[in-house]
Amino acid sequence: MKSHRKRRASRKRRAASRFPDDYLPYLAARASHVILREFHALLPPRRMRVPEWRVLATLSAGGGYTVGALARATFFKQPTLSKLLDRLEKKGLVRRVAGDMDLRHSRVELTPKGRARIGPIVAQARRHEKRALKKFRARDIQALKRLLRAFTDGFERKAG
Repeated sequence: MKSHRKRRASRKRRAASRFPDDYLPYLAARASHVILREFHALLPPRRMRVPEWRVLATLSAGGGYTVGALARATFFKQPTLSKLLDRLEKKGLVRRVAGDMDLRHSRVELTPKGRARIGPIVAQARRHEKRALKKFRARDIQALKRLLRAFTDGFERKAG
C-alpha cells in the first residue's frame, strides 16, 4: 500500500513538472476557465450575456472608466467595446459622459437601471466564488489574489 502511494505521488510530481502543467499563464487561464465556466452558465437565465456581464460588473465598482481603460479591464478591443457600449446605452444600462476632447476620453458609467440590473448578478458571482473556493483557507485565497494582482500589474506596466 505504501509503495502504491509513493508511485502515485511520484507520478503527480512528474506531471506537475511537464509543460504546460508548470507554466503559470496556462495554470492561471485554466483556473479562470474552470471557475468561470460554471458561473457563465448562470447568466442566460438572467438574460445576461458574458460580454455584457464583463462590462457591467467592471463598472459596478463605481467611478466610471474611460473607454480605453474599460477595454483593458474587460479584455475587449476598443472597437468591439464601443459597439457593445452602444447596445448597453440603448438599453439604458450605461451612459457616456463627454470628455474634453472626444468620445475616447469620455467616461463610461452605470445608470441607475444598469446598477439595479448588475447588482444581484455581482452578488451571485460573489456567492459562486465563495462556494468554488470553500475548501481553501481565506488567507491562502487572499495571498493568491495579491500575488496575481502583483503579477499582472508588473506585466501591464512592462507592456505599457
